[in-house]
Amino acid sequence: ITAERDPNALVDKAISDNRLAHALLIHAQNFKSIERFAFSLAAKLMDIEAGEDQDDRLFKHPDVFTLRPSKKSRIISVDDTRELIRKIQHSPQAGHRKLAFIFEADCFNISAANAFLKTLEEPPLNTTILLLTSRPHSLLATIRSRCQLFRLPSPAVYIEDERALSWLDQYESWLSDLTEGKPGGTKPVPRYIIGLYGLIERFRYIIATMAKETWKEQSQNLPEGLGDDERIALESRISISIRQEFLAAIEAATDSFARQILASRPDAAPKLSESVSSLEKATSLLRLNMKAETMLEIYLLQALRIWTAK
Repeated sequence: ITAERDPNALVDKAISDNRLAHALLIHAQNFKSIERFAFSLAAKLMDIEAGEDQDDRLFKHPDVFTLRPSKKSRIISVDDTRELIRKIQHSPQAGHRKLAFIFEADCFNISAANAFLKTLEEPPLNTTILLLTSRPHSLLATIRSRCQLFRLPSPAVYIEDERALSWLDQYESWLSDLTEGKPGGTKPVPRYIIGLYGLIERFRYIIATMAKETWKEQSQNLPEGLGDDERIALESRISISIRQEFLAAIEAATDSFARQILASRPDAAPKLSESVSSLEKATSLLRLNMKAETMLEIYLLQALRIWTAK
């Protein structure tokens, strides 16, 4: 299912038609939007009325279970997976249905994924499993094929923090200077480099600050019984999520900038194409666990080389 218009309407219809699968793989670019949608869906399935404390009541429900990555390695282990499987084999305690959340399902290690696959092949009665991920293709194909895929639409705005938006303005100004041959003088390249490393340092600081502030806020409302290993993994995920949102915003800003330039300067197409391609290649390095600021440095240096070349 591709929920491009109204994902809630699609789910409501699936529930009313009794066609909702026993396992849903919910994915999107933004993990916070995944969680908001999944929590709302779970509340409907568990007959929990809407309200300010809806999430709190949801996770205190005796028939709601969770599985999360743990430790800094952010892996879902086979032992934790088997413990969840054991829990959902029992009959519901307070209603007609059991529900299990698997947060960041792409973090399954191979043993855990294979153990969980057997549960998907022979699901427990009256049980709904919600797999949440921003990287669906990192899951085993056999897991994806046994779930009802539910892709949420990408938000038009990736990030709203004023510091990040200010950074994006500075970044676009830097790009504009490059494309127009500014800031002038006989040795402009050193000034570009100073601006480049200023962007990198601000990027690193903003991500670290936003992650610290977000964790401070969210750590006050963590689910009861969350272990230390899961807390560590959750704090790490917050930082990663903020980084992904910021990088997505950079990609969107670069695309918008390129379209504006092409409208007035068709001759800039080759350099714009090469610059956008270098950003895509640099972003792909994050899959190798490269630091985001290092990736950004690689891209900005490539952009500098492209636009200052004769």
